Amino acid sequence: METTPIYDVGGSLPVSLEAFSNRPCALPFGHPAYLPPSPQEVDRLVTLAGWSQCKAAALVGVSFNPKKGSSTIRKWRARPNSDDARAIPYSAWRLMLLYARVVSIDDGLAAIDRQGAGV
Repeated sequence: METTPIYDVGGSLPVSLEAFSNRPCALPFGHPAYLPPSPQEVDRLVTLAGWSQCKAAALVGVSFNPKKGSSTIRKWRARPNSDDARAIPYSAWRLMLLYARVVSIDDGLAAIDRQGAGV
């Protein structure tokens, strides 16, 4: 079982990229404490990484218009009660975390190894 401490952040958003590493949304998908990122967390990661909508879209492989940005990224960052809101897929979120250097490939591989041969 993984021994990484999980901190209750009381709904506050991280102030640095490093602060994302202790959030449930930064855990591997199979971890029992993993929670999908909120739209605010997606927005904060993009902002802290200094990425434009176009750059974030290019990093995760979704469409964008150099002049208008990315409707997909906008939907991932939209308020949950908005008609346009869409949950970010885990794979896109994990790529963003990797590109922002919040997590590493080794983190994910080690988590899978700890889960055992059933994976």
